Amino acid sequence: MESLTLLTLEQLIATIGGYTLIVGGLAAFLGRVWVLRIVEREKFALQRQLDQNNKALQADLDRSLHVTKTQFDAEFSIYKEIWSCLVDFRMKALRIRPLVDFVDLQETQEQRLRKRLQEFGPAFGELRDLVEKNKPFYAFAVYGHLQKVIDLCYGESVDAEHSDRSSRDYWKEAKANREAILAAVDETCEEIRARISAVIVTG
Repeated sequence: MESLTLLTLEQLIATIGGYTLIVGGLAAFLGRVWVLRIVEREKFALQRQLDQNNKALQADLDRSLHVTKTQFDAEFSIYKEIWSCLVDFRMKALRIRPLVDFVDLQETQEQRLRKRLQEFGPAFGELRDLVEKNKPFYAFAVYGHLQKVIDLCYGESVDAEHSDRSSRDYWKEAKANREAILAAVDETCEEIRARISAVIVTG
């Protein structure tokens, strides 16, 4: 009877030991599966982040333009010449109908306007010729902005000459034109800066 009881106890211990081995093995297997899943999830997240970074870098490269130093120097020289001319042109355009003015009392308003339009004419011709003659040698986006400035300034000269000077809207129109011209010149400046920044000079 004792041996039967002892055998049963031994069997019980062996059975518990077997279960422990099975549970331990199962836990190790499940733990390994869980770790592998975490690793795969992290690998996927890292790969996705890497792909996004690569796309962003490629987009930056696509926006960049590789040119030789000779090409860059020629284009940069054009921008310098055009900008210098544009500053003078802007000043002449804004002087046609300045919001604050110092006048010669010996001059009539008609004479003053005529003189300022005569000063504007050569500046207009100089910038227009410079922009058009160099058009193939600099960025088309910059050309578009320059053309907008030229059109606005020409429009201001026409408005000043042909609008009714006794009308209250005459000076409101002058103010609106002035703001549009200044904004267009600033946009041109930013476009030139963006172009220069995008260029990568090679050998």
